[in-house]
Formats: sequence, C-alpha cells, structure tokens
Amino acid sequence: MENRSGEVLAVAGLFFALTWLTVGLRVYVRAGMLKIFGKDDWTMVVTLVLFTVYLVFQIVAAVYGTGRHIWDLERRRARTALIFWYLCELFYVLSNCTLKISLGIFYLRVAMQRWHIMCIKILMLGTAFFGGCYFFMAMFQCIPISEFWNVHPATNKCIPKAPTTGITYALSAVNAFADWAFGTLPIFIVWDLQMNIRTKILVVSILAFAAIGSTATVVRMRYIHTLTNGPDFLWATTDVAIWSTVEPGIGITAGSMATLRPLLQTCLWRLGLVSSPASARVQESDRSGRSGQKGRSRIGYHRSLGLDDLRSTEASTSTTISGPQKPDKSWHGRNRSEAEDKERMMGAGINKSVQVEYSYEGPPRVDLRDSIIQEL
Repeated sequence: MENRSGEVLAVAGLFFALTWLTVGLRVYVRAGMLKIFGKDDWTMVVTLVLFTVYLVFQIVAAVYGTGRHIWDLERRRARTALIFWYLCELFYVLSNCTLKISLGIFYLRVAMQRWHIMCIKILMLGTAFFGGCYFFMAMFQCIPISEFWNVHPATNKCIPKAPTTGITYALSAVNAFADWAFGTLPIFIVWDLQMNIRTKILVVSILAFAAIGSTATVVRMRYIHTLTNGPDFLWATTDVAIWSTVEPGIGITAGSMATLRPLLQTCLWRLGLVSSPASARVQESDRSGRSGQKGRSRIGYHRSLGLDDLRSTEASTSTTISGPQKPDKSWHGRNRSEAEDKERMMGAGINKSVQVEYSYEGPPRVDLRDSIIQEL
C-alpha cells in the first residue's frame, strides 16, 4: 500500500519550525533591538499567520488521506482530506499574495529612482490582482462547492481541465516573475550608490536572498497538470501539496533571514570575533543617556532597512549663561545712583551661548539612503 503522507507531514513540520523561528527572530531584531517595526514586518507577521493556518489544514489533510490512493481510504476519510485540501488551496493563494506585498514594501524602503518605485508597485498590484482572480477561481471551481469533496475536483460540475491548468500556470508564472524581478531589482537600486564593488555585491546578495522562493515556484509548475486528476486526486497531487508548502515557506524564511544581520553581528561581537556593532553602540548610548549625567547628552540615531542600522552619532552639549555682576555695595554713596545701576544692568542684558560638538562614524558626504544601504 503506497503512502506518501509522511512526506507531506515532514515538509509541513519543517517549514512550521523554520518560519516561526525566523519570523520570531525578525520581530526581536526589528522591534526589540532596532525599535523600528515597519509595515513590511507587520505584513510578514500576517503572512506567517495565514501560512500557519495553511499548514494546520495540510497536516489534517495528510492525516486523513493526502498522499494515499483513493481506494485505500474510507469514503469518510477521503471526504475529510478533500475538504482540507480545498481550504489549503485558498490559504496558499492568500499567503503568497501577502508575502509578495511584504517583499515589495521591503524594497520600497531603499528604492530611490522613480522607475524603481513604479516597478515595485506594479509587481505588488499585479500579484494582488492575479492572486485575487485565482482565489475566487479556486473557491468556485465547482458548483456547488461541495462537489469538490463529495465527488472529486474533476467532475462535469467543476471547471474544465483547460481553464483550470491555464489559470494555475498563469498564477505560477506571475509568482515566479515577481520573485525574479524582486531578485534583480537590487542590482539597479545599488548601481549608482557611493560604495565599492564588494559592498555592492554584498547588498545585492542580501536583498535578492529574500526572493529565492521563485525556485520552488518553478518546480511546482511541473506538477500542476495533476490537479485535473479527479478520481485519484489525493495521490496524484502529492507533489503539488509538498511544493505548495515549500514555495511560501522558503519565501517567508528567506525574507526574514535577510533582516537578521544586526543580531548576527551582535552575537559575533559578544563572542569576540568582530568589533562592536553599531546597534550595540546605540544601545549603550541610550543607557548612558538615561543615567542622569548633567551637562552632557548622548544622542543615538539609527534607522534600518531591516538588515542593519545607521552608525551611531555622539554629541556633547555645553551651555554658558553670563550676565552683569550685581553692583557692589561700595558703589552706593558714590556719584552713581541705584537707578543708574539698574539701567546699567538692563543695558548689559543676559548672554547665552551653546556649543555642540558632534562625532559621526561613517563615510562623509553620503546620501542618507546610501548610508542605510551601506550598512547592509
């Protein structure tokens, strides 16, 4: 008796652990270390929630019959497996859409030229549009919807084979194109920045790393034709089920790992392998500022793309207030009257001078956006 449900369960368990670990670390870095939890981070958290629901449904489907032949299952178990397979398909589309939106917002943080921004927004809108179309196609692929699990997804009450495979291939192609575009855009984004070739290669590699989910998308396209195998659907679509998990799982994992460089630098610093990272200097500066020192303030400034922070700046401020001295009592009795003394004081006024000294760590005369990316 052939049974591949164990493969489906293993892949689902693996990416459940990976995605929760990497997104959890991303939340710690962005919200805990850098204090700059942005829209892309929130969108990634939403993606993780949707993907987790998808994984729960897929695990249930695998327990009841995904990866097994229909003739090896009781009708009740096969029906339950098909119900949860149907729900998995819907949440697969939703998690992929929110993942692409998160990546798009991630790139908008560093895009400078107008055409970069337009390309990213078009990719985001295109993904959302095609994803929405496929979502409703998957939801109403059978009329009534219960035909999907009461019989099978290829009856005459469901969408015919050609439209089903055509729309599915189109969505996969859009997803793959979006991933490759997100992987290529960093080359153009950093091309004109004031940094050496080695740094540019590093920045491009980190940014493009967030879009490697395209590899799983291409592999998944190979098995799309099995979606029209109605009579033995649960067995025939095992590879589609596996790669439907791998595709968003890799994207979420890679997209979150691309933001963990500050944490890695801090760990290496504590092990004594590298010099003090900028994030550690900023935290130390914040603690010094709260210690109640008088006459000196430390200013820690950081902003991050999600991968690291700007180098910290320190400033010392000294304030001097001066004014006329109070008239000595010996002046009284002389030719100068008290009214004249007051007039003299008012004429002299009160003088205040403020002197601020800054020290900045980082390359001089570099655009702020260049500085953000240079720290990747």
